[in-house]
Amino acid sequence: MLAARLALATLALSRADELATDALASAAVLVLAAVAIASFAREPLARRLGLGASSLGVGRVALCAIGLAGLSHAAEGVVALAGFSTVGLVRFDDALAGVHLDDLAFPLLALSLASAFGEELFFRGMLQRGLEPRFGTVAAIAVTSIAFGAAHDDWTQGAAAAVLGSYLGVVAARTGSIRPAIAAHAVNNALALVEKSIGFELPGGPIATLLEIGAGVALGAVALRSLWARSEPGDALQPRAGCTDEPGDA
Repeated sequence: MLAARLALATLALSRADELATDALASAAVLVLAAVAIASFAREPLARRLGLGASSLGVGRVALCAIGLAGLSHAAEGVVALAGFSTVGLVRFDDALAGVHLDDLAFPLLALSLASAFGEELFFRGMLQRGLEPRFGTVAAIAVTSIAFGAAHDDWTQGAAAAVLGSYLGVVAARTGSIRPAIAAHAVNNALALVEKSIGFELPGGPIATLLEIGAGVALGAVALRSLWARSEPGDALQPRAGCTDEPGDA
């Protein structure tokens, strides 16, 4: 590990690329851990990890992504109102502020796609789906969300991550697949990267921030509500029950 860090240091990476490299390494560790643990299951690996197709069309997957983005901005609003600051968020802001869009290819790949895939595979795929048969869906989502928050190693950022993790847990459980959760997670991360790069900020002030929080929570609620729209009678919040193999599904 030390040799790898020294080798990376000689590359003179930008702060954004350093952040992306760390994210890529973390994602690789999570993927390897998820696959190694899930390989002991009796069912096929892809099914055990929830990698099968979901029953959602593209439009409803997009709505799930919008809902997550709304909740993410709501969480940022709560942090701003509370006046909290975290080392992780400061590092993220400093690394990406002012980075030209042309230089975002590697950060987008690592911090959006790789991080989303690794985290969802480990937490919603391996951990949540592994806990559910023994403890039930609600408990599995709760425990996984707490673990997801704790993995961020910061009380403020971890609390926000736990809330977002609960949302992603419901999406994964309701759809029977982690694919929609991966897509929503990746889109949310990509939006955050682009917003920091171009310096986009919502209007400040307590009233505006409260409106931002309310709008974000409303978007998240609408997205979750859509998961129950046009459900078949007897549908439950069960990860195995929602799987389909229809071509073109997310």
